[in-house]
Amino acid sequence: MSRVRPAARPAGSQSVDLAPFRIVVRTDHEVVRVCPFGEVDIDTVGRIREQLEHTTAAGARHVVLDLGGVTFVDSSGLHLVLEADAASRAEGWEFGLTGGPADVQRVFDLTGSRARLPFLTSSELATMLTTPGKAAA
Repeated sequence: MSRVRPAARPAGSQSVDLAPFRIVVRTDHEVVRVCPFGEVDIDTVGRIREQLEHTTAAGARHVVLDLGGVTFVDSSGLHLVLEADAASRAEGWEFGLTGGPADVQRVFDLTGSRARLPFLTSSELATMLTTPGKAAA
């Protein structure tokens, strides 16, 4: 009887994550953009949540979660976005999102949450980032 064997790796090789998860924070005028890169899932949402909480605790009034570098979003990532949106209304800061790749946006479309979340167009974001005082508009 033959058995299926796992694919053999060359001796001494290791599994390498070519694109580890990271978060970049950018501040332009009065807008703080939190930009995660990689997969937004149960293993990474805590880091994003901490960054959003730190940003708003430091006094940021306009926060954008930029999903442009995100490669995957699971239900915990969707829940994080919904939490941030609710927290912004409850705590008095402005929250916005920039869309990610099609596979990421599909999560928001399939759940019906895209229509109720504050997704920004590229022109709206550009205006916020280049015009002082426009973030509150």
